[in-house]
Amino acid sequence: MEGFLRLGFFSMAEKITETLSGSFAYILTGAVIVAIWIYFLFLVPRKQKRYNKLSDYLLDVLNFEVMLGSGLAKILYIAFAIVLVVVGIVAMFVTNFFIGLLGTLILEIILRVLFEIFMVIFSIQTNVITIREKIEKRRDAYYYEDE
Repeated sequence: MEGFLRLGFFSMAEKITETLSGSFAYILTGAVIVAIWIYFLFLVPRKQKRYNKLSDYLLDVLNFEVMLGSGLAKILYIAFAIVLVVVGIVAMFVTNFFIGLLGTLILEIILRVLFEIFMVIFSIQTNVITIREKIEKRRDAYYYEDE
């Protein structure tokens, strides 16, 4: 953790980790709870396939038709962003205000870029599934037109 904080808060990372040593687990737990709440309240896509039975959903999950990774990545991004904001606020008061603000901005940008790379991979997977479904529909329409 301290190595990641050094990217944004430079030499003040020891002071910040010392200040947050006992409360970091509580901050992380609260951030994960808030991230899950935000995800299900605002980010769940409305155009998802509706399942009538749990067994159909489980079948799609086990056959990797439904990907859980993109939702998990979004939840983790929100949680880490919240943690970085809290750490940045602590850094602004424990160390130097300017260093805390600058470090928070740098770490938020780094976090965003890393999660964008993960989301590109999930986006490629979603687009490939969409292309496959369109090709299957065209093929089925072609075969049924001949009959």
